[in-house]
Amino acid sequence: MKTTVKQRTVLAARAPGFGDLLPGAAAVRRALEDRMLHTFRAWGYELLETPAVELLSTLELGVGPERLRRLFKFSDGDGRMLAMVGERTVPVARLAAGQLRQAALPLRLCYLGPTFEGHPAPGSGRQAFQAGAELIGAHGAAADAEVVAMAITALEACGLGEFQVEVGHVGFFGGLMARLAPDQRARVLDALTGRDLVELEQALAETNLRAAEQELLLRFPALRGDPEILTAAVNLVDNPASELAVNELQEVHRLLEAHGVAARVNLDLGAVRDFDYYTGIIFEAYGPDVGRPVAQGGRYDGLLARFGRSAPATGFVVQLDLVWEMLTRAARPPALPRIDAAVAWSGSGLKTALRLGSTLRLFGMRAVVDTQARDPVESKKWWRTVGAVNLIHCRTTSAVSWTARGHRTLRLPPEQVAGRLAGGIA
Repeated sequence: MKTTVKQRTVLAARAPGFGDLLPGAAAVRRALEDRMLHTFRAWGYELLETPAVELLSTLELGVGPERLRRLFKFSDGDGRMLAMVGERTVPVARLAAGQLRQAALPLRLCYLGPTFEGHPAPGSGRQAFQAGAELIGAHGAAADAEVVAMAITALEACGLGEFQVEVGHVGFFGGLMARLAPDQRARVLDALTGRDLVELEQALAETNLRAAEQELLLRFPALRGDPEILTAAVNLVDNPASELAVNELQEVHRLLEAHGVAARVNLDLGAVRDFDYYTGIIFEAYGPDVGRPVAQGGRYDGLLARFGRSAPATGFVVQLDLVWEMLTRAARPPALPRIDAAVAWSGSGLKTALRLGSTLRLFGMRAVVDTQARDPVESKKWWRTVGAVNLIHCRTTSAVSWTARGHRTLRLPPEQVAGRLAGGIA
């Protein structure tokens, strides 16, 4: 007796931490990239591309130890240590100090691309997609306000409606900490970032900070709001660095009002970020129910010097995956790109269908021409499967029927169908 062995279908596994974007979603994400890039170009920023892999020694010049630990690292055939990029500001700095060294400043540069982490933070994947911009060689409030305003404009161009931008300054906290010993600074910083108010109060009690400054630090998580908070804060500090930070924040906010985006902005004196990297204005954009910033950036005047070209710089990065997540949660998620016309045929209508498809594409429409003959009943089933707005069925060189969603079928010459469709799209 012959035995039949059934073969099991085994689906190929996807690498952990990576994701696929299916048709439709991939098109929406590409549309987000296009809107982001259009905004950058409108502000005078030039697109560049850097590789997904850099020398580890290059990334070490600008990436902190914890970020370095999380990167994908490997060696090439010559034994050099390489890493996949976890962010793209450092590669841009490498270019600005290298191949663009003779370019006139300021440089306005932007980029789009994936980033990678071998050991991502909890809740994150191993691959993310970012868009960013860097303003290199410009200092002062006008430059800082430009990148904040452009980040807000770019997020709005992507369709985000509900988000706020927290703008702070590392110098405010840095000025308060300047008189403390390194171990005291570390203890206060750990308590602040961990939001441990009991430990913070104990740590501050062992410092020589004035009572008013200690009270200010205890209120750090709540030091956000409108410009009035700056006036109140400056009266509680007596060090030049903190006072300068408040003055710069005031000027940046005035310029953001001139840009017309101040309604999106909260001033955040309690912002605590990477003090070894950022040197001035910092900002983060948050949406509702999203625990991570959808965009972040700030001034990093010390980075270019590590590559041999001392220059001030500021910039930001947008997490496109989070933009997409916020849009899908919105009351009106983004519409998937539509097919304008499904062009079916039967009998001798194939050549007419092909010509109609080409004509519609010349008018900027998306047209799918069927690859097999179908009668009118079968063509309507295929139309629903394709999900197109219009069905065109070509039976001969001159006999064409056109059906739009919710409308009766019309029989017209091919050129009239193309003209009517083009007029409707326009």
